[in-house]
Amino acid sequence: MMKRTFPLVVLLAVLISGCSPTQKITGSWINHEALPKGPYKSIFILVISQNNAANSTVESMLAKKLESRGRTAVKSSDFFPLNITAAKRVAKEKIDEAIKKSGCDAVMTVALLDVKTEQHYTPGTVYYPVNYGFYGSYYGYYNFYYPQVYSPGYYTEEKVYYIESNFYDVASDKLIWSVQSETYEPSGLKSWFQGYSYMLINHLKKEGLIK
Repeated sequence: MMKRTFPLVVLLAVLISGCSPTQKITGSWINHEALPKGPYKSIFILVISQNNAANSTVESMLAKKLESRGRTAVKSSDFFPLNITAAKRVAKEKIDEAIKKSGCDAVMTVALLDVKTEQHYTPGTVYYPVNYGFYGSYYGYYNFYYPQVYSPGYYTEEKVYYIESNFYDVASDKLIWSVQSETYEPSGLKSWFQGYSYMLINHLKKEGLIK
């Protein structure tokens, strides 16, 4: 695997402290042949999900972090309305026009691909081998096992969010980098973003793409 400093990916990962253990990388891909010689100067951000208000919020957080790293970030929500649906998606020509108008040389997309519900079983109190010496009296037996009898196992459900982030070169219209991940029951957009960005930077360090 090629080892090199990759400034553009540093921008993608938006360095931030803190990490959420409920997120993990499930797959990634790097187009080594299309890697740029230097960092991109401006990035057009496009977040895709069914929640347009959340899209705008994530774009704002991502733009703020990119700008804190000394780069220009342009949000798609500044160009398009917040009532986008599958039937009323923005045409490619309008997106191309917005990117050209923004002067960006790269596009970053963050898409919520799917949401599934998983069911998990939590066992009740574990039964221990018989210890007759402990029984002593009927109440000692009653007092010891009563909580166990009334602590049965139970099922819980949690939502799993499948997210993909891509980075494209505007001039060549080529995909430069892509990463897929799973997120379990995020408590909110802010906590998800903190964990997600930190998780990405660690993954890219492991791959040897950044120092």
